[in-house]
Amino acid sequence: MHYQFFPFHFSFKTISWKEIKNAHVRNYDPIGEYGGWGLKGGFPFNKKKGKAINVKGDIGIQLELQNNKKILIGTQKEIEAKQVLKTYLN
Repeated sequence: MHYQFFPFHFSFKTISWKEIKNAHVRNYDPIGEYGGWGLKGGFPFNKKKGKAINVKGDIGIQLELQNNKKILIGTQKEIEAKQVLKTYLN
């Protein structure tokens, strides 16, 4: 999986599918869970939620990695995200 949040990431960040323990599309509360939109680390709101990378909306791809870190990547394409996860996680 590749993602980029310019200007914080000048190149794509890559997470291999082998590194992903669990992934699903979910609704979330940007302000309540992460303190708003942008590149968020969870602190001081809820460190257990992990990092969030989002621009707008309240739908995201929740990744739980093999090392137990969590990343939420915001998306405006819920149906397409579910299809991709279904394809690659099976």
